[in-house]
Amino acid sequence: MEISLIDYGIIGFYFVLLFVIGYVVKKKVHGITDYFLAGRRLTLPIFVATLVSTWYGGLLGVGELSFNYGLVNWLTQGFFWYLVYLFFALFLANRIRKSNLYTIPDQLERFYDKKSRFVGAIFNFIMVTPAPYIFSLGIIFSIFFGCEAWLGILFGTIFIIFYTIRGGFFADIYTDFLQFLFMMIGVALIIPFTIQKYGGLDFLMVNLPSTHLTITGGWTTQMILVWGLLAFWTLVDPGFYQRCYAAKDDRIPRKGILIAIVFWLLFDICTTFTGMYAAAAYNAGLLSVESAATSYLSIASSVLPPVLLGIFLTGLIATVMSTVDSFTLLGAMNISHDLYKGIFRPNSTEKQEMKMTKISIVITAGFALVIALFFDSIVAMWYTLGTIGIAALLVPILVGFFYNGRKSSLASVLSMIAGAGTSLFWLITGYMNLDSWGWPQYYYGLEPLYPGLMMSLIIFVIVNIIHMRRMG
Repeated sequence: MEISLIDYGIIGFYFVLLFVIGYVVKKKVHGITDYFLAGRRLTLPIFVATLVSTWYGGLLGVGELSFNYGLVNWLTQGFFWYLVYLFFALFLANRIRKSNLYTIPDQLERFYDKKSRFVGAIFNFIMVTPAPYIFSLGIIFSIFFGCEAWLGILFGTIFIIFYTIRGGFFADIYTDFLQFLFMMIGVALIIPFTIQKYGGLDFLMVNLPSTHLTITGGWTTQMILVWGLLAFWTLVDPGFYQRCYAAKDDRIPRKGILIAIVFWLLFDICTTFTGMYAAAAYNAGLLSVESAATSYLSIASSVLPPVLLGIFLTGLIATVMSTVDSFTLLGAMNISHDLYKGIFRPNSTEKQEMKMTKISIVITAGFALVIALFFDSIVAMWYTLGTIGIAALLVPILVGFFYNGRKSSLASVLSMIAGAGTSLFWLITGYMNLDSWGWPQYYYGLEPLYPGLMMSLIIFVIVNIIHMRRMG
């Protein structure tokens, strides 16, 4: 990419602001509640900004989907998710805030026991690995600065570790607010300039495959539905829970999520059409694109003038980094709060727990780096990690919230293991049997999440009935 000095200056200014926030915010941390939940004092604007920015770290993955398949990106990465967000806002958000806990494994222990906390913490850790977003950072920095991807990954990770260790969730929300502003402004800039250069819908209709302009994108119904099921990630996402726990009062989570849906809708419209314009310009021979995952970078450098390009690129970095820092902290909390404090050292002090959290931030980032090395697609990482985590956690979490009868902890533990194990088995066997296009061929044509969730539910119901009968 050809990036001017002034654009590099804007990017540099953003990193200076992050450094200042990381340096200053440590003064606000006086205990574990401050470090984990910003003292449970999130106001509505901060709640919305941190939720919107954290939940949208996969911008390059969305670019990959919309470039390759068109409007189906909005259906699978937007519409289905709005429905689940709405369910979360109406039926879960206030319950979570009133529970006054810290993490999803806290909820599992309240519903069941410490064994459920332990197993749930493992799968929770898998779901919050920032690997897909660290991978994205590596791609972005390698293109911006002409360095090897691993150097970009290392730089971004070290920078995030610095301010996250110092300020915990306070650093997270302050940087998220800054990142929210950059990401919303950045993605809004590109659409009018793209239309001005390439034209309106006629340009898309002439230069895109017909499937790109249909809502299904040529996908099978089963494939669309399995991506729809992945939207249930929201119901077991630690980031959503953390922000609900941290809200100033019980009313903020519901209002905040409803407002956030509007921002996500606008953001999704812009990102989907940006990816489609990149594909159309590429097909017309007007744009050089290295890969689908980098299509946003290609079209931005083609249509945006200096300064505005710098703002867009900074918004792109901010979108990814806002998720990396949040997920890194959440993964560290899994280790320090849910396992170290919750299981192995229940009598540890707040000081010891906070020290373990800081160590765990480095461990979480290191684990994510290793995971990122095994994939070459952001979408593939989403799909794999989401499938395993949702298959494990969805049934015991929803049963805990909505079933008031007696519940067996053994049923919870076995359902998590059975659900994740079944999905993992399906994934492995599918990737061992690829078709001529390189697509995995699953048993009976079923996507792995279906049998995983079904097995989790069956095991929970059967074990719970047997266990409850034995207990009289």
